[in-house]
Amino acid sequence: MKKVVVQVKILGDGVLTPEDLPQLLGRVSEVISDGGVEAVVVSGRLPVWAFCALTHHFHPRPLVATFEPRIGKGVCIASHTPEVSVGDLIPVDDAEIVDIEYLPLHLQ
Repeated sequence: MKKVVVQVKILGDGVLTPEDLPQLLGRVSEVISDGGVEAVVVSGRLPVWAFCALTHHFHPRPLVATFEPRIGKGVCIASHTPEVSVGDLIPVDDAEIVDIEYLPLHLQ
């Protein structure tokens, strides 16, 4: 299965607030569709609630994982495919990298 690592970088001071979520999700949607046939691994220095919103956003994908830098792999958190279960490690060495930058509202 093809994989995409979605790397989100918060610009400026790196501080994201809940008010940023609609715009952040909009920015992500400009770059990569919520649906598709590739697995998605979400990566970035983000609050837990932002990771939750992004993983929910990508729920239509075959599987969604979050990147765990300590092991260099994604950890599957949702799967619609029988080959991969929640908790499975997802290698990302062969994944396409999609970089997304977002400037928080308080800096716009």
